[in-house]
Amino acid sequence: MAIIQDGTELFGINDPEFDGLIVESFSVTTPANRVDLDNGDGEPLGSTIVPQRQEVSLTVQLGDSGAAPALGDVIAYGSYSVRLTSVDLTETQADYRRFSLSGYVSIN
Repeated sequence: MAIIQDGTELFGINDPEFDGLIVESFSVTTPANRVDLDNGDGEPLGSTIVPQRQEVSLTVQLGDSGAAPALGDVIAYGSYSVRLTSVDLTETQADYRRFSLSGYVSIN
């Protein structure tokens, strides 16, 4: 069976919202740092959590004739604009390629 890039072959997600890419998996995480607060004498007052930027990882399939995503590209998925920081070709078979992509949600 040939994998085509018109969105008719779905893998796990019912709406392949990337233009020309078929989404197999998509996840968003929001890491955070714990910050300890001290008074002027160094005595602990408490701590707080400071969220960092949202990190995204996804696996996509692309037809042989489509242009591969590149580092620094911004791709849209639903309400997310994702700036790519990692693009790895993980599999090539017949007329499609599978990529593992990583990035962060761009806020501007």
